[in-house]
Amino acid sequence: MRQDISEIEIKGHANAAEYGKDIVCSAVSAITFGMLNAVHQNLGIVPDVEQADQGGGFLRWRVHHVDDETLQEKLQLLAESMVISFLAVADQYGQYVTVIDTKYQGGASR
Repeated sequence: MRQDISEIEIKGHANAAEYGKDIVCSAVSAITFGMLNAVHQNLGIVPDVEQADQGGGFLRWRVHHVDDETLQEKLQLLAESMVISFLAVADQYGQYVTVIDTKYQGGASR
């Protein structure tokens, strides 16, 4: 049985370096907006996103179920790709990025 991702929340991923040189913030932001743009442009789904009005550093993507099974699989693949990309950043920059995930880590932090 497939365990679908229903929500991804990103918060407080900055301050690894001074503003404009923070590669951790840049990596997390690039992964986030790249995947959300892929969902919109490739699947035609407008992501349900809540983000901080000022100051940045917070975004929540509610990954709603779609009835078309093929489209749902593609949507989940993009959401899973986002999580896997965050895990790769956390492996390199664990002091600045923590991923809490139930599918790939069983709820553990990395």
